[in-house]
Amino acid sequence: MTLTIEVSGELEAALNAQAHEQGLTADKVARRVLARALTPGVEHEGDGVSARIGTSGKERARAFVQWARPPRYSAALR
Repeated sequence: MTLTIEVSGELEAALNAQAHEQGLTADKVARRVLARALTPGVEHEGDGVSARIGTSGKERARAFVQWARPPRYSAALR
């Protein structure tokens, strides 16, 4: 589906800034925002990142740090 909407200059600037920060196109960011707004509580996957809707930024950051941390081994490797 193709959707055309009119947005204010302020909203356009915010969308473009967020897209730039994420290294994505503005239309991809807009699709993600729309999907999250219309399907709350649904897990969305894309671009190798999975995020549970309703999860705060702090919770996602904590999960990422835990995921990126190297595993701990209880026995010494020889």
